[in-house]
Amino acid sequence: MSGLETITKYWHWAGLAALAALIAAMAFVVPDRVSRLELEREALMAEERIQAQLLEEPNIVIDALTRPGFAPQLNQIFQQSGYAHRVLRYELYDAKGRLSFTSGHASLPLDDQLVDVTSSPAQDGAVIGLYTGVDEGAAEHFAVLRIPIDLNQHVRGTLIAYLDQSDQAKVFSGYFSLIAVITLLLLCVGVATPIAFAWMRGQERRAAQEQVRYLESHDALTGLANRRAFAESLGEAMTRMERDNTHIAVICLDIDKFKEVNDASEHGGGDQVLREIGTRIRGTLRDRDIIARLGADEFAIALVDITNLGDVMAFMNRLVAALRLPFHVNGKEILITTSVGIALAPADGDTAATVLRHATIALSRAKGDGGQRMCFFEESMDKALQRRRTVEHELRLALGREEFEVVYQPQYDLTSESQSGSEALIRWHHPVHGKIAPGHFISVAEETGLIVPIGEWVLRRACMDAATWPETLSVAVNLSPAQFRDSDIAETVAEVLKETGLPANRLELEITESLLINDTEEVLTKLNRLRDLGVAIAMDDFGTGYSSLSYLARFPFSKIKIDRQFIRNMTRDPAMRAIVKTIIALGKSLDVTITAEGVETPEQAEMLRKFGCRQVQGFLYGYPEAAQTNAQPKETADGKVTPIRGRRSSAA
Repeated sequence: MSGLETITKYWHWAGLAALAALIAAMAFVVPDRVSRLELEREALMAEERIQAQLLEEPNIVIDALTRPGFAPQLNQIFQQSGYAHRVLRYELYDAKGRLSFTSGHASLPLDDQLVDVTSSPAQDGAVIGLYTGVDEGAAEHFAVLRIPIDLNQHVRGTLIAYLDQSDQAKVFSGYFSLIAVITLLLLCVGVATPIAFAWMRGQERRAAQEQVRYLESHDALTGLANRRAFAESLGEAMTRMERDNTHIAVICLDIDKFKEVNDASEHGGGDQVLREIGTRIRGTLRDRDIIARLGADEFAIALVDITNLGDVMAFMNRLVAALRLPFHVNGKEILITTSVGIALAPADGDTAATVLRHATIALSRAKGDGGQRMCFFEESMDKALQRRRTVEHELRLALGREEFEVVYQPQYDLTSESQSGSEALIRWHHPVHGKIAPGHFISVAEETGLIVPIGEWVLRRACMDAATWPETLSVAVNLSPAQFRDSDIAETVAEVLKETGLPANRLELEITESLLINDTEEVLTKLNRLRDLGVAIAMDDFGTGYSSLSYLARFPFSKIKIDRQFIRNMTRDPAMRAIVKTIIALGKSLDVTITAEGVETPEQAEMLRKFGCRQVQGFLYGYPEAAQTNAQPKETADGKVTPIRGRRSSAA
């Protein structure tokens, strides 16, 4: 940057510096000039008073001029004018300029090279000069008064008096020096204050810029590198890998059930756990390895310059040992488990983005398999992920394209042998792939949260259809855990019932035990709100969980549905038969309706009737069908229900 550009950019500072220099110069120069003016003014006053005294004592002056022996009498003139103690020497010259008398005081040599003289004409032609002494012991400052004498036409001459001004010069010098010091202090304050503020602001701005640059590449919570910085460092490491012919292992690590860990630790304990995990992982790494927090509870590690798989396994052993130790948070001891996905370069990708993506895919597989495990990336994982993403994309379009259909599987009362209701089931008719089984898309919908709008659509459609059925028939709709977690399900159900006009007592909502495992209190609160609306609540797939009985004690369900796996095997397995019989007896004691799912043979139906089961559903009594064909029960001429026998529908 040129000097002109610098001045242009910082013109305000340049102007301030110039003004400060000017004021500083004036602070040194002006007081000296003013002091000299004051000394000159004082000398003029002395000259006027001495000259006036000479005119008042003409005899003394005449005697001094005519008779030099009387010249010492001039001391009376100085005494009367008040300057006798300050007159260092005086000289008397006659009309022709000849020296006629010199006082006996110390000599005051004048050196034109060293003495600074300022002159000013005085009244009646008198002249003064200000001088600085040059000899040691002489007066430091004195004035030379040149006083012309003109008493009459015959008496003329000149009186030169050397007036000591040392004391006055000290006073003036001290006074004006004090003013200069005060001026300089004020100048320093005036200049230093904005400079200090500007410096502080500059420091703050630089600190803020450093903080911004730090946050751009680091995670604020753990201090580790963030995703962007990790990708950049990994890219540089892969460049070195190609040059040095080595390998890199990219490891993605996720904490299992971190939400529960966070809830259990309270008061920011989850953040403390994340920081501690970052510290422990960093302690297992080599200096050249890379670590980052990708977000939430996910970390990424890059082991660089490795030569074989043994290096990766050795690191994993160190990592497991470090994370196995308990975490002490807010007075609690917490144990955590992790899921790990690993991708190797260059085998699993030749770019940083590819290897990181493949490690993330492997992590997803590890979490999908139940967590607390380690998975290496395989090509089939990527294909499965692509299929899942395709399903997810198509699901987002399916609702708008009206590709879903609700079918109903009838439920029958074994006592009256009449249809009591139907269970609503969703079907997807894809324009290209045809019928897609629920098992292929429901799990994706639940993972992505799409189950919430889809589930609401099913609820609304089922209620609309059921409103056209006979009043003796009810409709059962399955609810997903996501509908409880991500929406106000009670408000949604109330709104749907109001829109469709279906009485609340004809709607049955089915939930599974998995809903109650997490956030039990919150779920039970929402279930109570639903029950207050007048709808029935059924526990589906009873017996497959580990705490079914405890849930029955905490919430009065309207119905219990026995899972189909017990019904399928009860005719040939005494243990299964005993379980079914016990569940039916439990329902009677609790005054809860028991529904047996998956009834496919007359033998199963007869056994359930003997056990006292009141309600059944399954292919023996009807396949899932559209609302138009399912609305009315199928009866024989004598009014009995005709069980449906034959091949199982592929749509079930």
